[in-house]
Amino acid sequence: MKKFDRYFAFVIVCLVCSSCMTTKLVTSNVKATEIADLQLIDPLSLIFRIESGNKGYYNDSLSNISKQYITSYLNSLNGKIPLTGNIFVSDTAIKNKLNAEIGFLFSSAYRPKDVPSIKITPIIDSLLEANQKRFGLIIVTTGYTRAKGNFGKQLAKGAAIGLLTLGWVTPMPYRASSIIYAMIVDSKEKNISFVRRSTQDNLEPLDHSVINNQIKDIFEGYFWTEQ
Repeated sequence: MKKFDRYFAFVIVCLVCSSCMTTKLVTSNVKATEIADLQLIDPLSLIFRIESGNKGYYNDSLSNISKQYITSYLNSLNGKIPLTGNIFVSDTAIKNKLNAEIGFLFSSAYRPKDVPSIKITPIIDSLLEANQKRFGLIIVTTGYTRAKGNFGKQLAKGAAIGLLTLGWVTPMPYRASSIIYAMIVDSKEKNISFVRRSTQDNLEPLDHSVINNQIKDIFEGYFWTEQ
């Protein structure tokens, strides 16, 4: 378990706020066919583990596993998604600021305003310019999983409350949850070209098939035709 600094806390608050919105596909005037030489900007993974009750704690190991897999999978899609490189950040201070900017951009993108009017933030813009690239792909994956036996206990508690309230209140917990956010930023126009998210409740955030299907759902209808 790892304690969050204020930048991580900011990211979580922003993502929780945006996750209350329905999944949607929003794009600027830039067409998918215009996007080439796309760079994957250091993905952010926030995976939580619930040991007891319904309170989850950030798990560094699970988050790293998630990040490594999603990075590998996205790069394997070259030809469907025009990824040509990765931009990773090793400096902790810059990484913290990058995470805060990511949280800000996603929360802004789900407000009732036109996405093209949202300007990309300084760190993200400078990373793309330093690498002489126009388009960057930002991915955030978050979710939670439960310790063995925890889900059954929570189901039993929910059923007991249902009996006590004659069925008026029956809280049923999710076994797990997986949410993936994706955004393409444009350093030339200084705005957002694409944003979408995929939410899967009761599915494990580290299940490869779950992640694969979420990525496909996110880019379906943009980089490839809907099935």
